[in-house]
Parts: sequence; structure tokens; C-alpha cells
Amino acid sequence: MIRKIGVLGISLLCFAAITSCEKDFSEVGTNVVTNDKFETGEILLDVEITPIDLQNVQADNINANISDYWLGVYNNPNAKKIEASIISQLGYISGLKTQENVVDGDTIFSLDKVILKLPYQATAKTSSGVTSYKLDSILGDPNTAVDIQILQNETFLNTLDPLDPTKKNSFFSDAEYLGNTVLNENSTPYSFKPKASDTIFKFNRIDRSISLANTTTYEDTLRVYNAQGANIPFLAIPLDLTTMKSIFWDEFENTSFSSKDDFDEYFKGIKIIATGNDGAMVPFNLATTPTPSVDFYYTKSIVEAGNVKDTIQSKYTFPLSGIRNSLYKMSPIAMQPPANKFVIQGTAGNSAEIKILDNAKVQELKANNWLINDASLTFYVDQTINTEANIIPQQLFLYQNKDNGTGSVSPTQLTDSYIESSFFGGFLQKNDNESPEKYTFRITNYVTNLLNGEADFTTEPLILKVYNPTDNPIVNNILNTKVKTYNWNPRSVTLLNGNEASNGTKRAVLKISYSKEK
Repeated sequence: MIRKIGVLGISLLCFAAITSCEKDFSEVGTNVVTNDKFETGEILLDVEITPIDLQNVQADNINANISDYWLGVYNNPNAKKIEASIISQLGYISGLKTQENVVDGDTIFSLDKVILKLPYQATAKTSSGVTSYKLDSILGDPNTAVDIQILQNETFLNTLDPLDPTKKNSFFSDAEYLGNTVLNENSTPYSFKPKASDTIFKFNRIDRSISLANTTTYEDTLRVYNAQGANIPFLAIPLDLTTMKSIFWDEFENTSFSSKDDFDEYFKGIKIIATGNDGAMVPFNLATTPTPSVDFYYTKSIVEAGNVKDTIQSKYTFPLSGIRNSLYKMSPIAMQPPANKFVIQGTAGNSAEIKILDNAKVQELKANNWLINDASLTFYVDQTINTEANIIPQQLFLYQNKDNGTGSVSPTQLTDSYIESSFFGGFLQKNDNESPEKYTFRITNYVTNLLNGEADFTTEPLILKVYNPTDNPIVNNILNTKVKTYNWNPRSVTLLNGNEASNGTKRAVLKISYSKEK
């Protein structure tokens, strides 16, 4: 039975009777009515919510332009713990040299340092002529160290499906990659604490200006500059010199580096693996300038008659490019929500199935012969858990799983998401205290067409999830009604479900506003 909210709690709520400024209007399930008087009202319909525990999401850059690759550990007790890691191929460089005739009068190449360099996404602030930075996104506790292990990947990354080369390949967030060769300096995990103040990295290199046999070192400084020439914060992880010399440096002039195909087959990439019980995680953009890379710093010594006449410092840079993927190791929620609440979390976290109208309710609503003015779904935030608006999802997304006739479902855009995109909603709304309050979706087109009996509109459940940029139905002015399985937003929020006894006026509901012939 439809639940109706009435004046003084008795019957259907009628706001007012007004005189139509239109000569006629169309009602649901009827023809045009030539009546210049009608009344408006609204009803609240209970919704049924079923949490969905996601196992994985598509996480490669083969079929989507992924912007953020998260690295680190985020342990929110009210959501799944995430250990976020990165898999990436390295770009190919041709014409590499490690020597130029090792005889008097020629140049000797000496490898000094190998560093994995990842520029942070940060915003600059200038005060009294001094520029400082703030990391754009950081979740968790940056003062708790996360172990970062760099490993050689030994799984071939292919853009084409090995089982059907006519189709593109795909890698999911729980994919397994072979390879346990540790590339960290001294085979020791790097202690990761993201800091906006990391704008320089100091390292020692041998002073080869004295002689090639000299072992005395001096301190050198690495900086990273953006397109405007500003020195920006970055993560620098030193790699093991002996291992990288054996794997890379000593192979530069061999067949392993003779072409891109040979290189991709020889060195299949790196695994940047984060582990820990707690800590922080941040996003890295692997497709922007300055480019994330593995840099080989070396010295060219000009030798004449056995004596060093001059030295030149240089480097070879291998960008993190080609096929890239995110790994999300998810652990169960430590503090499970009570029965009257549910969690929505991005990455391989949690979504929810929302049942709003079954066939019986549709027929009951059609019998009322209403003109639907507005239909909206509202989900209230549990403010006892989510007190900070900036660390929960700024937008959620709603779509429908439609039966595709093959025994499975096709994630499909609701028409409101592209016909009325500016009103579709899903954005976080705050109260007067700037605390997170609710998310509202307007699905008027969907409900209207459903009650009109349009063939493409069905009562199959809607799905609520954390919004991801790939959820946009229109890209470059082209409509795509298929919803992709990508999600790299790790944020989470606890919402109140449709239990009226527990959540009262803040329960999840479908509100329908209508006009009716008077």
C-alpha cells in the first residue's frame, strides 16, 4: 500500500488549491484534460535498501582515462580498510649508452643513483613572499608510516585480450601480478609519510672529478619543477643501485632495449605496493607533467691519459607510462553499521541496491491519474559518524541494473542523468553548520515514464554508489547510456536507510509531487 502523508497526519498532504494558468494539462495514464482547476500534493514512498559488498572494480587505463592512482593505507573503522598500490609499465627510450669507447681520450659512464619519482598533486600558497604547499587530497593519518615496497612486475601487460585479440583487455583491482624481485634500496621497505614540505631530495654521489677510483661522496639535491618553473613537492624512493644496474644499466646496449616490443617483453613494469595497518593515502596523477618516472642519475667522466679532465652529470628518465593499474586490497569493515544504516564506499568498497517501486505500486499510482511534477530520492548522512564534510564523497551516483536477457544485468544510466543533468543532483548538501547532511537525486523523468508505461522504463532496482568521473553519461558531446565499472574514489559515507522507526523524518524516501484534477 502507498504510504501517504496528510494534513495533521490524517490523509494525503494537500498544499493548496490553485487556479491553473494553463488551459489544459496531461495526466498520467490519461488524455488531455480541459480543466482549468487542479490541486497539488505530495506523497512519501518507503524504499527498500540492500547493501552490496563489491569484490573488485575495473582499474586499468586501457578503456578509460584514469586521473588518480592512490597510494598508501586508509583505515576508516566505519568502512573497508584500503591498501592502495600501483602497477605500471615504463616508457621506452632508444639509443641508450653506458660507455663511449673505454680508452684514453674518451668518456666513461658511471651510474650514481636510481630514484622512483612521483610528483604530488598540491596547491601552492604564498604568504609574505614565501611559497608553501598543501596536498590536494590526503586521507588518513600522515604521521603513521606506511611501508612501500617496489617490486619488478613479471606479468605481461597487454592491451588486447589474450583469449580474444579482437577485444581490448581489462585488469581489475584485485588482479594478481607475478614477481617478487625487490627493487628498494638495500631491499628495505620505504617508510611513506606524505608531506607537502618534501620539495627537495638529497642524495650522495661519488666525486668522480678526482679519479674514477675515488670513493669520496658529495651531497646532491633533486628538485621537481612544474610547467611554470615552480619547485613542487614530490615523493622520491631510492632504488637499489646494484639491482637496477644489473637489470637495466648493463642491458641498455643489448637486444633487451633494441625496440619497444623487446623492452616491454624484457621488463614488464614495476609494482608499487603499500602495506600497513594504518596510515595515509594520496592520489598521484601518472598522466600529467611533471612526469612520474624512474630516473637513472649518472656521471660522464672525460678521461685523457688515465686522468679525469672533466665530469658531466646527467640522467636517463623512464616515465611511468603504457598500461597502468590500481590494486585495492580491501579488508572487512571493523565497525559494521547497525541495521538502520548502510555504507557507501568507492573503489572496491560498497554500493547499495535501492528498490523504490514494484509493479503493484506502479499500477496503484497510475490509477490516481496524477501529473507528476517532481520525484526525488533523498539519503541522509549519519552525522554521528560523518562529522567532516571534506573527507566523505562530495557526490554519489544513481543508475539502474537492467536485465539484458542473457541472465545478467547491464548497468544503465537513468534518463534524468542526461536529459535533466543540471537537476539530477547527487551532490553532498551541508547544513547551516557546514556539516554533511544529505544527498538528493531528482528522477522525475524516470518515474513519469515508468507510470506512463513506456517500454524502456522498468521497475528493476536502482544502484547507489560513489560518483566517479567515468559515470558521466556525456563525454565530448557523445551520449553513452552504459555505466562503467571503474571507480578510484576511496571515500566513504554512512547513510540512514528507510527505517521510519529508527530514522524518522531523515529516513531514505522517494518523494513524489503531483497535480490532480480538482
